[in-house]
Amino acid sequence: MPRVVVVSASPLLADGALAALSGQGGNAASDSNCDVRVGTVGDAADAWVLLGDEIIVRGAHGAGAQLAAGSSAGRLQAAVAAVLEGLSVREGPWALQDADRESLTPRELEVFELLGKGLSNRDIGAVLGISAHTAKYHVGQILAKVGATTRAEAVSEGLRHGWIGL
Repeated sequence: MPRVVVVSASPLLADGALAALSGQGGNAASDSNCDVRVGTVGDAADAWVLLGDEIIVRGAHGAGAQLAAGSSAGRLQAAVAAVLEGLSVREGPWALQDADRESLTPRELEVFELLGKGLSNRDIGAVLGISAHTAKYHVGQILAKVGATTRAEAVSEGLRHGWIGL
C-alpha cells in the first residue's frame, strides 16, 4: 500500500488535500489502497504533497508533479497516481517561479528535457530535427532564463524545481 504524506504550513489546506486524496466528500478517484497522512517531508513515504502557492507532488524515486494551487481534487488525485507510477507531470502553461524571468517556449522545454538527459547540442539537434547551432541557441536561452551559468547548473535547477524530469 503506497504511503502519501501531505505537507502544508496551513492545517486547513492539509485537511482539504487529505480529504481529496482519501476520497472523502465526493469525487473518489483515488483508491482505498493508499495510506494518506499529514506529516513532514522527512517522513517515510512513497510520495509527498507539498502545499503552498502551488501544489508540488514529489515521489520517492524522482518523479514529480506541479499543479496550480486551485487545482481540483480529481487533478490532485491524478497527479499523485501518476507520481506513484513514476511519472512527472505539469499542469497548465509552464512558467518559471520568478515573475521577472521569461517563461520557456515549448521548444525550449523539449531542449531542456534532452539537456537533462545529458545530450550534446549535436545530439539534441538530431533528436529534434534542428541544427546543432539552433540547439546551442536554445541551450543559451535556457541558461539565461533559469539563471544558470553552466548546463549542469541549469539541469540541477530544473530538477530541483520540477521543471524537467529524468
